[in-house]
Amino acid sequence: MDWLDKEIAEQWRAEGKRYASEINEYVRIGTETDWSEDIHEPEEDQRRTIASQVVAMIRAANSAGEYAKLREQLPPASWPITSEFKEQLQGVKPLAYLTDGSLLVQAGGLHGKSTVYILHDDTLTVVSDASYAGGSADGSYVALVDEQGIRVVKGKTATAAGEQTAAYRWKDVQMTLKAALTDVASLADEEHPDRIIEEVIPFEGGKRVLLVSSYGIYLLSDEGEAELLHPELSDLQEYEAEDTYIDMAHGDVSPDGRWLAYGAQSSTHMLRDMQCGKVYEFEPISSYPHFARFSKDGEEVWYNSCHFYNGGTFKVLLEQAEQGKLDSSSEDGPTMNEEMRVYAAAALENGHILGDAYGYLKLIDKEGREIWRYFVGSTISGMKAAADGSMLAVGTYGGMLHLLKLDSGEKSEYSIGTADILEIDRWILWQKQEPLRW
Repeated sequence: MDWLDKEIAEQWRAEGKRYASEINEYVRIGTETDWSEDIHEPEEDQRRTIASQVVAMIRAANSAGEYAKLREQLPPASWPITSEFKEQLQGVKPLAYLTDGSLLVQAGGLHGKSTVYILHDDTLTVVSDASYAGGSADGSYVALVDEQGIRVVKGKTATAAGEQTAAYRWKDVQMTLKAALTDVASLADEEHPDRIIEEVIPFEGGKRVLLVSSYGIYLLSDEGEAELLHPELSDLQEYEAEDTYIDMAHGDVSPDGRWLAYGAQSSTHMLRDMQCGKVYEFEPISSYPHFARFSKDGEEVWYNSCHFYNGGTFKVLLEQAEQGKLDSSSEDGPTMNEEMRVYAAAALENGHILGDAYGYLKLIDKEGREIWRYFVGSTISGMKAAADGSMLAVGTYGGMLHLLKLDSGEKSEYSIGTADILEIDRWILWQKQEPLRW
């Protein structure tokens, strides 16, 4: 272990334990007293002063292939090093868990070129023929995006390309949209449409795709149709809009493919019934619609809206719509959370894991109760749960990919939060650098 500076490593571990312990106690007391007491805040984490030495050791340990020893000697933590390497940071977003347990993940983006990787058996490999991707609810269908268009494949794994079931060429999609949107600029006018995608979700066996972008939310079909869902053409015409640009575009598809949930900063929360085409609208409980996610059982959809770094989440019961008990202008449903601006979420059997702007994950059950919280250290940019709910992949704007074992039943003495879960692996995916395993 020529890479290890024992004195620096010991300092890193001691300070990590101290800070985690004091923060956990601080939050415990504050939560139990509803922050009504004058609680002494812990001393600031001092590990940033040795960030450069620690990153150098991480690189050297990777060159030596000594990953287990690296995690033992330098337990991972984001916040002490990301503040010292701001120019190298970029968003990391888990895209889809595949049926063989491998993970598609994107690094970069934000209207520029990005890199898609596939992680399998502790090996991270570049996916050279895709700049973005998204999966169906069960991971059996994957939409792969490149400069030519979107192709949907069935059965893709780390070792198999899968069978192509549908293809959507950009030139065909753009031609169809241009014919319908003659007076406004849209996705049809983008030189690089593959670079502005927020979500691409195949459903109905890949015959349809929900395409969420900063230049509108669209529904594509393998019959050559391309429909603008939001903003609606009638609204664009009424307000004499020049383009379809929207902030905070988001969307999701229910597990059975019947429902679409979507919205943007200036919209309401929208729910579309694919069987009849009816669209329900719900007012946000905070300022701006920011996120939507269906439950794992397909019985609920959770909507989040934000105000600065905070926000509120409520749920809608889809059974009410199926039974005709939900008016298109119904009031919002039960409140699930009144604190978080949700950047990403994962649906589990017992609720949703919500990820916020402050770097926290919180498991909220179907009654709105917080089961646990876990701090990853940077604003959360994406999240995916494995089909069996045992693993969670979390990406952050600090350039980190966290792999968390949700059923571990234990926690690390270096972790911040109340969750009995363990991070078993981490990757640093910074700009213009080789990936580093931590």
